[in-house]
Amino acid sequence: MKAKKKTNRLLNPNWTKQQKMIYFLWLDEQVMHYWSLYLDLKMSLPDDDIWSKEDIEKLSSYLELIEYFEEYQKEITSEYSYNEIDTFVRSNPLMRKQFNFFRFFLDS
Repeated sequence: MKAKKKTNRLLNPNWTKQQKMIYFLWLDEQVMHYWSLYLDLKMSLPDDDIWSKEDIEKLSSYLELIEYFEEYQKEITSEYSYNEIDTFVRSNPLMRKQFNFFRFFLDS
């Protein structure tokens, strides 16, 4: 008998595989969105390294949000590989229309 992997300390343990996959995709959208905001702001700041406290705090808050969402993603990828997520996206055309998931890395 296969022992059930102890995961989902952050996720609802009653979620189905499909619910977890969809949630992963939503999280991925959030991560990409906040990276985009972070990079836009950082690239708009002067090169002289004299930034306002407000800009520094905003950059930090973006990074904190990214890390927050990535923690939830790690819970899902501890149970399902990126290959499985990619297969799920490819086999569900609706998912491809709703989410911009791109697999550009290898499973470890």
